Amino acid sequence: MTKLWYHWAGMRDAQNFWDREIQAPQHQSWLEEPVLHEYANSLIGDGKAVWPIDWFAGWLQGRRFRRALSIGCGTGALERDLVVHELVDTIDAFDASVASLLIAQRLSVSSGMVQRIRYFAADFNEPTLPRRAYDLVVFHQSAHHVAKLEKLFRAILRALHPKGLVYMDEYVGPSRFEWTDDMLAEHRRVYADLPVGVRTGTTVPFPIQEDDPSEAFRSSSIEPQLSVGFRTLQRRPYGGTLLSVLCPLLKRDGWSPDVVHLLIDQERALLRSGSQSYYALIVAQPRRGLIKFYADWHYYLVPKLKRVWRIVQARWRETWPRANR
Repeated sequence: MTKLWYHWAGMRDAQNFWDREIQAPQHQSWLEEPVLHEYANSLIGDGKAVWPIDWFAGWLQGRRFRRALSIGCGTGALERDLVVHELVDTIDAFDASVASLLIAQRLSVSSGMVQRIRYFAADFNEPTLPRRAYDLVVFHQSAHHVAKLEKLFRAILRALHPKGLVYMDEYVGPSRFEWTDDMLAEHRRVYADLPVGVRTGTTVPFPIQEDDPSEAFRSSSIEPQLSVGFRTLQRRPYGGTLLSVLCPLLKRDGWSPDVVHLLIDQERALLRSGSQSYYALIVAQPRRGLIKFYADWHYYLVPKLKRVWRIVQARWRETWPRANR
C-alpha cells in the first residue's frame, strides 16, 4: 500500500482510530511504565530526572507567552500543564478527534481553566491559522501523525511572531515505510535473549501500527523539514530507540524490575554506539529575513513539485511498456 493511499484514504480512518482509542485504549506507550519514564526524564535532565515542561520552564527563565497554540492536543494534558506552570495566558488547541476534544473540554472546566483554553476540531494537514497570532506553538506526540509537514510548518511560520517559539515533545524515529531487517537486528537479538515468559512472540516484526494509518507517517522528516523554516535552539533526545519497539511485545505481568533495568541498560549501550534517539524535545524559533522568505516558498513549492514528479513517473510507467511492444 502506497504513501499516497495512506494520505488520501487513511486520514479518516486515523480520526476514527483515535476516537475509539481514547475511549477504549488498545495501545500502550513505553512511557506509561514509571521506571521508563524516569529514565527518559533523566536523559532530558542530563542525569537528573526532569519532566519535560519543568525543563522547558527552567530553560525559559521566567519568559511567559501571551497566546499559544497546541497542535494535536488530544485530551489536553499539555495545555493544562502549561497553564499550571503559568507559562501562557491563553491557549488555542485543536485535534481531529472529536471524542478527545470533548474530554479535554470537560477537564478544562473541572480544573477551572475553561476561560484560558479554547478547543476546536481541525485537520493537521489542512491548517488555517491566523497570521502572527501566536508566540508559542506546541506539539506533544502529534507531528509524527502529519502527512503534509510542509503545509503545516508554513502555516506555523506565518502564524508565529518573529520571536515566538515552537516546542515539540516528539517521536522523530523511522517512518512507517522505512523499516528494514537491518534496522531491527539489535532489537531482535535483545528480544531473543529475554525469558520466554516475558515475550508475547518469538521475533520482532516491523513496528508498524496497522490500525492507525497516520502513525509515524513522516516521522523521520520532521526535523529536516522543521530546519528549513526554523532554527533549533535546544534539542534534548530521550531514547526510546530500543524500548519503544520492544515494550509493546512484552507481557504486562512479565515486567519485573530486572527485565526493565536490563532493557534500559541495553538501550543505553545502543545509544552509546551511535544509534539515533527516536524521541526528542525540540525548541525552535522562526527564521528571519531572506531565509524565512525562502522557507515560505520551499514549503509551498516542494510538495507540489514532488506531486508533479510522481504523476510524470506514473504516466511514464504506463506508456513505456506500450512503446516497447
